[in-house]
Amino acid sequence: MHSLMDQAVRVITGLGEYVREERKKLKVDEKGFANFVTNIDIEVQNRLMERLGALAPGAAFLSEENPYFEPDSGKPCWIVDPIDGTTNLIHGYPHVAISVAYVDGEDRFGIVYNPFDGELYTAARGGGAFLNGRPIRVSEAVRMEQTIIGFGLPYNRARARVMFRAAEKVFATCQDMKRKGSAALDLCHVAAGRLDGFFEVDLHVWDFAAGCIILEEAGGRVTDWLGRAIGPRDRKADVLSSNGKIHSLLVSLVQSTIE
Repeated sequence: MHSLMDQAVRVITGLGEYVREERKKLKVDEKGFANFVTNIDIEVQNRLMERLGALAPGAAFLSEENPYFEPDSGKPCWIVDPIDGTTNLIHGYPHVAISVAYVDGEDRFGIVYNPFDGELYTAARGGGAFLNGRPIRVSEAVRMEQTIIGFGLPYNRARARVMFRAAEKVFATCQDMKRKGSAALDLCHVAAGRLDGFFEVDLHVWDFAAGCIILEEAGGRVTDWLGRAIGPRDRKADVLSSNGKIHSLLVSLVQSTIE
């Protein structure tokens, strides 16, 4: 599994130069209101499917731009978000990631790579979590007033109301809140102790699969807003993550805002 992850890392980081250079000649299409896809999303996905496919013949792919494979089919599966943070990419805001998880039964690993700052998060089940090869751990915060909490906003504007209510409730109890627009990186920032928690509604599995593996290996916890377990077999979820120490506090705060 580690050998496969190392090979996948080389494939993913090898796409960094392409993303940086192609950003200068971006082509953008709109999938829905404020929901975009670019030539980079499509080309990165195609290259990942070709090159990762060669590393694990027979494994299936589930991707944001090809979301048709059912991950509970029993096959090994690559779960890919070719560009997490497409709107950020379009605007030149460098909080962008290539996010890849590999799941084969109970064996799994996650890779999240920001091609603009070179930060590479990796974790394999049971092996710890790493940022550019150095071990990372979640923060030690135990009280909400010690925390910085990340949050996201959904494409479905009808669900934004519950997010804003929850954010207001959490903000009343914490030091600060951050919204940056890449769930994969936000989960990794919890893993690295930069954030103490992160939550968002309507995330797809390609948004959270790799980040969840990395965060859990760093000692954190990921559930839905009701405190129920989620994982790479869940196609969509309202995600709540933390350093584990404030998890029940954060769950109780957001639960009270659910419609």
